[in-house]
Amino acid sequence: MFAKKKGSAKSNPTASCNDADLGPPELILPPLTMVTPLSSRYPSVNDLGLSVPPSPKIVVVETTIDYDHDSDATLNRLSVLSTSGLPPPPEGGLQAWLTVAGSFCITTAVYGLSNSVGVIQPFWAKHQLSAFPVQSIAWISGANIFLCLFLGVQIGPWFDRFGPRWLLLAGSLIYLSGLLGIGFLPENAGSGGVNEPGALFGLLLFLWGVVMGTGAALCCTVALSVLAHWFVARRGLAAGIVFVGPSIGGIVFPLVLRSTLDGLGWAWSMRILLLIVATLLGLGNVLIKGRIKGKKGSGAVDFSTFKDARFAWTTVGVFMNQFILIAGLGMVPTWATTRGFSSDSTYIIIAIISGGSGFGRLAAGIISDKIGRFNTMIFTTVFSIITTFGVWLLVETYRMWLFYLFAAMFGFGTGCVISVGPICVGQLTKPSKFGQFYGTSYSVVSFSALMCIPLSAVILDGLGTTGFILVFGGVLLIALGAFLMARLAIQGYVWKWKEVI
Repeated sequence: MFAKKKGSAKSNPTASCNDADLGPPELILPPLTMVTPLSSRYPSVNDLGLSVPPSPKIVVVETTIDYDHDSDATLNRLSVLSTSGLPPPPEGGLQAWLTVAGSFCITTAVYGLSNSVGVIQPFWAKHQLSAFPVQSIAWISGANIFLCLFLGVQIGPWFDRFGPRWLLLAGSLIYLSGLLGIGFLPENAGSGGVNEPGALFGLLLFLWGVVMGTGAALCCTVALSVLAHWFVARRGLAAGIVFVGPSIGGIVFPLVLRSTLDGLGWAWSMRILLLIVATLLGLGNVLIKGRIKGKKGSGAVDFSTFKDARFAWTTVGVFMNQFILIAGLGMVPTWATTRGFSSDSTYIIIAIISGGSGFGRLAAGIISDKIGRFNTMIFTTVFSIITTFGVWLLVETYRMWLFYLFAAMFGFGTGCVISVGPICVGQLTKPSKFGQFYGTSYSVVSFSALMCIPLSAVILDGLGTTGFILVFGGVLLIALGAFLMARLAIQGYVWKWKEVI
């Protein structure tokens, strides 16, 4: 451990450290592998009266675990946070789970109301927008979901730099203002002013599509991205809990509207929704806390990420699954009435789909931490394909029980993409860059949300109810192929069945 100065005699093992001819000894420390007090590692140094060089400055850098194809550990695919002055994500603790609860409230309010569009859209078609075809009305809900996802392009980097607080507050106020404005619109189209069908269409497109879509983008990007501040290994579980929220909202809001729209009318129904949504958004603002801010990214969009085959194939898979999920929630009620089911049953079908989706999101979040996120996406996509071709094709008006079974299975299978999709994207980058990667990927996915409901309406009108199902099944097959290719790219194009990815 101690070495003498040059010229000292090695042959004298009994030489004293205090011999004048040897001079003061040099202290050679082994490389530090962890930060520990120097006195605890070398307690005899001070006793010898030696001068110790100052401890080296420990510079902690942000890094990402490299891919190790020989390891089957779950964490070999996960980004690890190690940023200056901050320890890695704590994977739990009071504030971490309070943040999860806050994100749960945000997604329950925002995504839950979006999931109820299958109930609200038919109401528009019968009242405010009775003069417009379904294909045109569908652009209103499509614009809402499109902006919610597309604006993540810019909001993601803002979140990386500024943290959640002010972005979440701004998004909540914008969203509530749009919902408040909708409550003042007349229930039925008429003549003159805002009662004109064209004016009502424009106002609904602006308030529901643009204003609430922008507020939703701010709220939901923050609610999802902040999980990366607190979790790595358990991020799937955290995301699964958060994305049970939209399912809870998708159950509660349609049942509330079923009772209020006919009994209280449009205006009071919207005010009741406003009260529920305001309460949930308020809780989210109080509970959500961030750990990292001030990380300056390279810009809103980094298209070079699409050169990475893993990222590109993942985005394609999420795009196709998102198409099925949103189109299902928006068009299955219309499909049901076209098939001959009563319009009253659509409220129950939407609630069952949302309930099944909630179980799927939570189960997928838990399972993905065990078997891998991409493996989970592949298995649940296969489940959705079986549900589509094996159950949905057999649904008829005299098999109502089968329709309910399909709704539960369809919700369970497609719900996985909501909770695990963003985690698959985040798994390919560092936690502090999660907002940018999420925004870049979902800016592309957002076009799926914009097109899916209007395009599904055209498909249903042109191909009928059976052709509609076959097209849905084909889209799911493309999604399955994309996730298989993403998994293969992660493995370096050498398929390993048992690897956790």
